[in-house]
Amino acid sequence: MLGGSVAIALMRMIISIGGTILLFFLISESRFEKKKTVVLCLCLYVTLIAGTCIWYALSWKVFARMGAFVTYVCFSVFAVWISRDLVYVSLYKLALVFYLISVYMIGGIEIAVFFFNKNVWADILGRIVLLGLIAWFIDRKVKSTIRGFSDYVENELDRFSVAVMMLSLFLGIAFILNPNSQEQTPYRLMQIAMNFFLTGILQILVFRLYLHIGIEKTYMQENQLLEMSHRLLERNMELLAADKEDGASEKICENAAVNRILSAYTAQAKREDIKVMLDVALGSDPGIPNIDLITILANAWENALYGCMEARKEANGRESVIRLMIRKRKNKLVIYCSNTCRVETSLEKGLPRPEDSGGIGVMSIVKTVKKFDGEYDFKNDNGVFIFRLVMSIPAERQLTTVG
Repeated sequence: MLGGSVAIALMRMIISIGGTILLFFLISESRFEKKKTVVLCLCLYVTLIAGTCIWYALSWKVFARMGAFVTYVCFSVFAVWISRDLVYVSLYKLALVFYLISVYMIGGIEIAVFFFNKNVWADILGRIVLLGLIAWFIDRKVKSTIRGFSDYVENELDRFSVAVMMLSLFLGIAFILNPNSQEQTPYRLMQIAMNFFLTGILQILVFRLYLHIGIEKTYMQENQLLEMSHRLLERNMELLAADKEDGASEKICENAAVNRILSAYTAQAKREDIKVMLDVALGSDPGIPNIDLITILANAWENALYGCMEARKEANGRESVIRLMIRKRKNKLVIYCSNTCRVETSLEKGLPRPEDSGGIGVMSIVKTVKKFDGEYDFKNDNGVFIFRLVMSIPAERQLTTVG
C-alpha cells in the first residue's frame, strides 16, 4: 500500500466502494424498483466510507490488513440480499466483481510505483482510468451475456463450484495484498500478473463450462417443444376425426382453444382406460395468452398420461386417474393436475426426472410459469403425482378479464 492521509484514504474508498457497486449492478439486477435501489445503495455507500475512514484514522495498520476484506464482506451480504438472482448466482457474480476490483486497485498501485515514484495521485488516477475501462467494456460488450447467463447458472451452478471460485479469488487477493511483502520488483510484478491471469482463466473456464451446459439444456428444451408440437398436431387430428364422428367436441369450458386441447386429451385418456376428472372454470379470456396456457396444459397432460402408463406397468390392473382443476382468483390463474404414477417416482432439484415424466416439456412449463411471475411445485404423494401452479395475470389483461 502507498499510504497517505485520511483524505487520500477517503478518496481511495470512494473509488473502490463506488466501483464495486457500479460493477455489481452492471452485471446484476435489483429485486427492487430503481428509485429504492439507488437510495439503498447510497445509504450503504455513505456508511461504508464513513466507517472505513474512521477505522483508517484510528489504526491504519489494522485497516491495511483487514479493511478491504471486512468492507467487501459487508457489501457481499448487501448484494446477495438486494439482488433478484438466487444466492448461488449472486455469489458467482460477486466473485467476478471482486476479481475486477483487484485488477483496477492493484493496477493503480503498480502504475504509481513503477512509473510515478509511488505518487498517490497517480495511484488514484490509475484506479479511475482502469475502473472506467472495465465498466465501459462490461456495459458495451458483455453485460447482456452475463445477465442472460443467470438463467443457466440458476439451474447448474453448485456449491462446490462457488466455493472453488471464491477460495481461488480470496487466496489470490491475499497474496497480492500481503502487507509483509513491501518490496516492488519486476519479479513481484510478474507474480501479480500471473496471479491475475490464473484467477481470470479460472473464471472464464467456469463461465464457459456452465454456459455450454446451459446452451445444451436450451437445445434439449427446443427439441422437447418440437416433439410437443408434433404431439399436439396428432391430438388435433384425433379431435377432428372425433368431431366428424360425434358431431362436436365435448364442452368443457368457454375458452375454445383450451376446450379443444382438453377434449382431445380426454378422448385419448379414455381410449387408454384412464379415468378423467375435470373441474375447469374458465371464461373465453383466461388472462394468460392461449399459446402459453396450452403449452402448460399440453405438457402437463402428456406427463400425466405417461405417468399413468408407467404406473399400470408397475402394477397391472391398477386404476389410473387424471384430475385437472383450473380456476381464476382475482389476478391469479391457478392450475392443479394430479395423476397416478409409480410409487418410486422422484424429483431432482424440485423437478420430475426425465425418465419419470417421459422427458416431455417440464422445462417448458417452468419457463412459461416464470414468464408470468408464477410459482409452481411438483411432488409424489405416495403414488399420486401432483403438479400445482399459480400465475399472475398481466396488468394490461386484467381489465379485459373482469367478469
